[in-house]
Amino acid sequence: MYLLGAQSLDAGISPPPGWYFGIAAAQYTGSVGGAIQGGVRVAELDKRADSLTGVLLFAPKTRVLGGQLVLSVATPYAYLRLEGQITSPVVRQRAVSGTGKGDTALGARLGWHVGSSFWHAIALSAWAPTGDYQKGFTPSIGHDRWAGDVSWSMTYAPGNHRTEMSAVIGYDINSPNDATHYRSGNEVHVELGIGRRFTPQLEVGLAGYAYRQVTADSGSGAFLGSLKGRVYGVGPALNYNTKLGGHGIVLLARYYTEFDAKRHFEGNLALVSATLRF
Repeated sequence: MYLLGAQSLDAGISPPPGWYFGIAAAQYTGSVGGAIQGGVRVAELDKRADSLTGVLLFAPKTRVLGGQLVLSVATPYAYLRLEGQITSPVVRQRAVSGTGKGDTALGARLGWHVGSSFWHAIALSAWAPTGDYQKGFTPSIGHDRWAGDVSWSMTYAPGNHRTEMSAVIGYDINSPNDATHYRSGNEVHVELGIGRRFTPQLEVGLAGYAYRQVTADSGSGAFLGSLKGRVYGVGPALNYNTKLGGHGIVLLARYYTEFDAKRHFEGNLALVSATLRF
């Protein structure tokens, strides 16, 4: 449920008070073997997903426990194409594609600025099963289950703040999908970033992530076993901030190449976003 690589440069820095609206676009292409899709066993599966997500954020002026509170809600809309070799009960090739809305993400974050060079924050996220979903080998955008994530993020920018290092560690909890009697295992994700600010507006750096499933898949639908997976990704990252019509705007771009995947999709992920303060 959590989008790996969504946080990297400046991950620990919370926005100042105000209302924000953001648009994030992502494209992922990858493949995996021995997967479960909608309760159907897939020997080999290729995926392409193109998504557009709208995000509304509010950061109140009132401090909470000495920190900056940020509340958010996000809803994606996506195109998904799946092509796989499935067994049902005979082996055959099949491809499906479609568009639809994804699951709504609700977030709360509390961040602090410590001294002149260190920022950090804790965050809670929950995904509500509001997305389009249909059981079976279908291009379902939603997941038909609740999920949550708790994370801690930090940014350290010593001296003149020209160079910064950021990190995020999070733990995801997945609830069962009642339609398929399948419960995906819980997961840990770590995201890292190191950047160099060439101007007050432009920062360029390197970002990466590591993912590992730490508990087994379960339920009567988990007939392929625990399916504990892992994957790593690395690539360039860019932050750019400017003004548009007197309003601050932040532009982000990321590109990740994945490697060393095991029982998990492996591919390439491109992310771009624009966030406007109004």
